Amino acid sequence: MADGFTLKTFGDLLDHGYKLSGYCRGCALHRYIDLTKCPAGRGYVGARFKCRDCGGGVEITLSQIVTSNGAHLPALDRWRNR
Repeated sequence: MADGFTLKTFGDLLDHGYKLSGYCRGCALHRYIDLTKCPAGRGYVGARFKCRDCGGGVEITLSQIVTSNGAHLPALDRWRNR
């Protein structure tokens, strides 16, 4: 990463303002994954998630938490203070 940090674990994602979302093709549902419920020290690369409705595999998308105006993100503070 350009800022000198690495994203290896679920905890790293939380600490650096990233989020995971999942898409189930079987249900055609898109949901955000609550990273505070994932083991902070576990690597997210290769992690598998199942749809809570149909049990099918979920495609994961990693993205940075951003606002259109660069505003402070209170949810990020709550995640960091887990």
